[in-house]
Amino acid sequence: MQKDGCCRKFTKFLFSHIGLCGMVVLYSVAGAFIFEHLEKANEVAVCDDSRREYEPFENKTLDNMLKVIQSDPTDMTSISLQLRGILQAFRDNTIVIGYDGTECSLMGEPGGPSNKWSWSGSLMFSVTVISTIGYGHIAPKTVWGRLVCIAYAVLGIPLMLLCLANIGEVLADIFRFIYSKICCCGCCKRKQKTKVVHIKPSIPEPDAWRTNEKSKIITSMPPQHTEFSKIPSKTPDSDRGSRDVKFRNESSRTPSPLPKPMKIVPLDIKTLTRSDLTNRSQVVRGEPMILDDDSDDDDDDFDEKKITVPLTVTMIVIAGYIFGGAMLFGLWEGWDNLQSAYFCFITLSTIGFGDVVPGTDYESEQARTQLVLGAIYILFGMAILSMCFSLMQDEIIAKCKWVGQKLGILDKSDD
Repeated sequence: MQKDGCCRKFTKFLFSHIGLCGMVVLYSVAGAFIFEHLEKANEVAVCDDSRREYEPFENKTLDNMLKVIQSDPTDMTSISLQLRGILQAFRDNTIVIGYDGTECSLMGEPGGPSNKWSWSGSLMFSVTVISTIGYGHIAPKTVWGRLVCIAYAVLGIPLMLLCLANIGEVLADIFRFIYSKICCCGCCKRKQKTKVVHIKPSIPEPDAWRTNEKSKIITSMPPQHTEFSKIPSKTPDSDRGSRDVKFRNESSRTPSPLPKPMKIVPLDIKTLTRSDLTNRSQVVRGEPMILDDDSDDDDDDFDEKKITVPLTVTMIVIAGYIFGGAMLFGLWEGWDNLQSAYFCFITLSTIGFGDVVPGTDYESEQARTQLVLGAIYILFGMAILSMCFSLMQDEIIAKCKWVGQKLGILDKSDD
């Protein structure tokens, strides 16, 4: 039983908001280690193969250029045309080979060229996979790397979407609360509390219609032709009261003690509603009456579900996050404002062309830090975008309901 309780608590924590965020972070970090282990050695091997294919072709190109120059030094036009053809062939074949002149033996060593599949680069790749961005600047080349990438995406994409949905709802509720407190200045609609009031029925005793000047109590029986007489008597108590009155009228000689005076609340029978009659019938039967309390206590909570944030506010939040990231990446990468904003928008919208990617200058020592911070920017940006989409959905639904009510398609009571 104790093990079952611990497992239940662990499962509940695992699928909570904190647990889902922790799982996404741990899943991304684990993917970084896995892909680094699978692809790092293959990257060095591919670099060696490209270098071995490139070096003979480079030497052959130099020999051909020397032969052209030594063939006929006087004919410069023919020499320039031949050299141009040799250089174009060298360029095209170099692009096909894909060798960029990196010293493969020093790759990953201190002072040497950096690996694309370093831990930071693998972390960036893992985040782009589970967030469905997919820049394409690096991709697995090995058989095991591609198989693991498929399994990693199959498990990671639903986990990422589940986390974004939950975190988006939480952030949306927080944003609604902040908007209602700050932007609306606390003028949003509060929840109306109800109070249950127990009212004991009070049945008037005979000869209780008395008055004095202070309390304004009636001293005699009410007229028989008033609106009170139109109400039929349905309770046995009222029948008993009428019989007692008749008996006292017949035996008026015997004095009776005066009962305790009681105030009569005036009623307007013509303006009574169904709810009033229901409440008064509850009073007669001795049942509790439910009353609405519209008091504005400080302990009342706002009904966040009825608070909708305007579309302009959510668009300002999205634009602010994009332009903030644009300034940040512009300082890191030396991009202009348009290029930085373009990268942030393409990233957060999960389009991911891959033509502009941070941290691709692998010779720079700051590339690793930029890749890690870029991954953090993507994770937070996806959560904020999910929050904004949730707020925009609520606002659009509320506007559609308002339009439907104005057109008469929906009733105000419909949800």
